[in-house]
Amino acid sequence: MDNELDLFERQLQSIRVPEKYWSNKDYEYRYWFRALLQRLDACLEFKGLPDNWPKNFFSLCLWCFGYVVVFKSERFGVTFQPCTLGGVWDFFYQPSEAIVCNPKFQKRFTIHENCELIKLSGDYKGVLDIVDYYAVKLSNLSTATNMGVANAKLPAVFSARNEAEKRTIEAAYDDVQSGKPIIITKHTDRADEVIPTKNLVEVWNQDFKQTYIVTSLLADTQTILDQFYSEIGIGTTVDKASHILEHEAAFQDNQAQSRIKDLKKYLDESCGKTNKMFELNLEVDYACKDDPAGDRKVSEQQESKSRR
Repeated sequence: MDNELDLFERQLQSIRVPEKYWSNKDYEYRYWFRALLQRLDACLEFKGLPDNWPKNFFSLCLWCFGYVVVFKSERFGVTFQPCTLGGVWDFFYQPSEAIVCNPKFQKRFTIHENCELIKLSGDYKGVLDIVDYYAVKLSNLSTATNMGVANAKLPAVFSARNEAEKRTIEAAYDDVQSGKPIIITKHTDRADEVIPTKNLVEVWNQDFKQTYIVTSLLADTQTILDQFYSEIGIGTTVDKASHILEHEAAFQDNQAQSRIKDLKKYLDESCGKTNKMFELNLEVDYACKDDPAGDRKVSEQQESKSRR
């Protein structure tokens, strides 16, 4: 895991991801940032990429920046790079130039003349703000869950009047933890020996059910994940306790798919222009083509038949 995070961090640093999205963040945030970005990357599948285009860097640039520039050079052939948009913005406030500043290649290109942009959205933005929004919530829940699990291990505190009584209690506790069904300790009326008393055990916290919140935190974590899935267009299951209606489920599915459809629309349009200029065969498709609403409807029908 650490090696994968180090590699991912180097990739992010290589394209200068803003510090607010990665650097100086705790482990929980970095875990969820990477996990959510990978889930998002799994939504769409890019096909027809030239063999010399690293798919991981291509998709990472798209998700982080929102676009890449495709151009042809004598040294690298038809290739792509992250870029800076600039030049004279046209009548519709669209950029006219793409500036590539790679340690091994620097050039200013004119969009639609000697380069094309493959863009993710109409506002030339990536998805780091979405990933960051949910990574913050999930990392806070993860930290709280860890604290809740630690608090659940709060032990009973035994009161021992002398060293002999302490050793007796420790031995009895070890026997309990080892699984012995019954433990018998020595009982005596002598005051200088171990005498069980009704105040032998002191408990710091007696109502564990009232303070054990891990179950709720885990449920909240799944709720936030479901919200993220709906945000980016991944179908989620419906909680039976919510008694959601069929038309409400269909509405949720359509709402969830709106963003992923919008991303695909702009990718299809820009890939088409890029294919035409450089004679490529770039395509983008949904990685999962199942219909969540249809699957849910079939599942509900089967459940209804089984109840009959």
